[in-house]
Amino acid sequence: MIRHCFFLIFAVLPFCGLQAQDTAISPRYPGTGCFEGEVAVGATFGYASLGSFDNDAAGFCLAAEGRYNFRRIPFDAGLRLGGSCYSRLAAGVCSKDPFMMFSLMAVADYNLHLTPKVALFAGAGIGGAYVLRTAEGAVSDTPSSDCAAFCVMPRVGCECWNRLRVTLGYTCTERANRHLSLTFGIAIGGGRR
Repeated sequence: MIRHCFFLIFAVLPFCGLQAQDTAISPRYPGTGCFEGEVAVGATFGYASLGSFDNDAAGFCLAAEGRYNFRRIPFDAGLRLGGSCYSRLAAGVCSKDPFMMFSLMAVADYNLHLTPKVALFAGAGIGGAYVLRTAEGAVSDTPSSDCAAFCVMPRVGCECWNRLRVTLGYTCTERANRHLSLTFGIAIGGGRR
């Protein structure tokens, strides 16, 4: 599924990118040039191919992000603080194991298509993650206690009416805590795109 999503994203990017520069620098859309914040909640889906687990259950995620919207170019950059929690059912065991992670990342988004009410964007985050206790050694390469890890998060999304943001991101970190997240956020501050 993830391969299909990435294929679709890269198939559409060239066509959307052609329109982004023209609309972003036209007199009608001069750009925002403002700081904005975002608070988001959503669902998290774990990486399912761990041999010692039968399945994984969706969990929740929270995120807070501060961004600067550059003037005259359709580009945003900022800092994201996020947390996620989901569980997996270990093979042959009735109890679920929690998988929790907190991350702090520098993020950047490029607005692929801008209209007065909708902005489509693609971006990425890079930073560090703090992984809380995972599966107590159920997976050989999974740490059994807290650890710090490097993480990267490619993401795509849509911002409607300069306020509502829907974002799909895939957090790549140590094997047991890779996950896909779908968040719905409200942007505070900023200006009209």
